[in-house]
Amino acid sequence: MNEAVRSPQVRARGLTGFAELVAQHGGDCAALLSSVGISAQLLKTPDATLDHQKLVILLERAAVQLKLNDFGLRLAKLQGIEILGPVALMARHAAKVGDAIAAVGRHLPYHSPGAEVQLDMALSRGRACLRYDLHLPTQLPHRHNSELALAIAVKFLRLVSLASPDGWVVHFSHGEGLTPSQYRRHLGCEVRLAQDFDGLSFPAPLLDVAIDTSDPALARVASSFVSDVIRRFPLDIDLQVETLIARQLASGGCTLPRIAQQLQLPERTLQRRLQGAGLTFEEIVDRVRRQRAQEYLSRTVIPLRQISTLLGYTEQSTFIRSCRRWFGMPPLGVREAS
Repeated sequence: MNEAVRSPQVRARGLTGFAELVAQHGGDCAALLSSVGISAQLLKTPDATLDHQKLVILLERAAVQLKLNDFGLRLAKLQGIEILGPVALMARHAAKVGDAIAAVGRHLPYHSPGAEVQLDMALSRGRACLRYDLHLPTQLPHRHNSELALAIAVKFLRLVSLASPDGWVVHFSHGEGLTPSQYRRHLGCEVRLAQDFDGLSFPAPLLDVAIDTSDPALARVASSFVSDVIRRFPLDIDLQVETLIARQLASGGCTLPRIAQQLQLPERTLQRRLQGAGLTFEEIVDRVRRQRAQEYLSRTVIPLRQISTLLGYTEQSTFIRSCRRWFGMPPLGVREAS
């Protein structure tokens, strides 16, 4: 088994805004990337994967070289549409905040196969907690990566709940960082250091808050993401549909009516445009699932029982049948052969 399988991976999308932030403060982005063995080409291929440890080391190194003690938090402010766009799409089809959290949790293994988010209701009475676990060596400094991830979590929860972060608490396992007032300025809530875990805790009733799908901010983020997809592939309806399917696969959002609505096209118009390209919507969904299945099965950090959910299947048996059709063998056989 090769190193790419053993090491936790993350999408290069995690580097969104990195070059911009480094340039703003007079740094050499190419030199920083090279110093940790990351190709600058990955900045142009956000769906490619890279070793998560390298990304963690890169953030720490950039913070030191640029003398930015809040580097991870600054980077979080630049990671808008690429990170929260798919979240907004999922949230607009979720009934409650808890449903949106579950959808994002199902999507996370695609963005970061080595990371895990768990909703913990046992932290203290009346509170819920999103725990973030990187599965990295404990001795590896990772303050800026954790602060980046939890800042994004705060942005996500504020986006879907429309709630003030009063009573929210961000927990960090690192013992040193910014001052309480600096953290509050960045995150808008209390921060506790030297905790047993990295996570975001908040009042549990927030999970049952109904999502306002008409909220202008939520609609704007979702619309901006779709517009960005269209700008990237202005003449390629296949890639537009494929991208929207890929970013919503685990949330069960891969239906013709939903994708047509997001592209602001009547369903029949979308079908006709796909037919003109010699395609059907079902064929694109199947292609994305096959590609994802091959990738997930090559990464042993993702349990087999979880992969069918990540592919948007409701039944494990359907996933097994699809694997036999795609690869001529069941999922375990594909994993063992990879």
